[in-house]
Amino acid sequence: MKNSGKTLDLRFFFRIFVVEENGGKWSIWFSPIIAPHFSRLSSKITKKSKLFQGHANTTIDEKGRIIVPSKFRKHILPEAGGIMNVTLGRDNCIWLFPSYEWTKVLKTVQTTNPYTTDEVSMRRRILFHADELSLDSQHRILIPQELQKMVEIKKEILLIGQIERIEIWNPDAYEKYLSDSPESYEGVMQKVMTKLYTNTQGG
Repeated sequence: MKNSGKTLDLRFFFRIFVVEENGGKWSIWFSPIIAPHFSRLSSKITKKSKLFQGHANTTIDEKGRIIVPSKFRKHILPEAGGIMNVTLGRDNCIWLFPSYEWTKVLKTVQTTNPYTTDEVSMRRRILFHADELSLDSQHRILIPQELQKMVEIKKEILLIGQIERIEIWNPDAYEKYLSDSPESYEGVMQKVMTKLYTNTQGG
C-alpha cells in the first residue's frame, strides 16, 4: 500500500487497521494479519474530526461545577462556541456533547415516529432532561442538580470519552455497571466486532 503520510497500526480483533493521511483526509484500511493485501474500509473520517476517547478522574465543587480536562477540551471544535449540552444517558450516567454534536442528536431524534410507544418514550425523556451549558473562562461547566441526583454524583467524578460525547459517572456506579455486566468484555467484543467485520466483507 502506498502511503502518502503518517500511518497508525491498530491491531484489534486479529486484524490490522491502518489509518492513512492523504491530502487532509483520512482513510481506514484493513487486512487479516496473514494476508499481505489491504482494502479500504472508509474514507469518511476527516483530519478535522475530533473524537473523545480515554477517561479522566476529577471532582465536582460545592456549586456543581466540573472542569473539563484538557485531554477532552482539545477535541472540542471552535464550532461549539463554548456551548455544551447534557442529558440523561443510559446505565446511570450523564451524556455531555459539544453543541454541534448535540445538533446531530436532535436531528436523529426528530426522525423518530411520534406514534410508537418506545420512540415517544425515548424522545420525551432525552429531551426532558436536556440542558445547555456554557464553558466559563476556567473551562468549567455547571451540572444541573436534577441530573446530579439522578446519577448519584457526589464528589468524585469519572469522565469517559465516547467518540462524539463524554459520559459523566459516579465512579462507584461505573464499577457496579462493570461488575453487573452479564457478559465478559471479550465475549461482547467477539460478538460485536464479528458482526461489524462480516458486514464489511459483505457476508
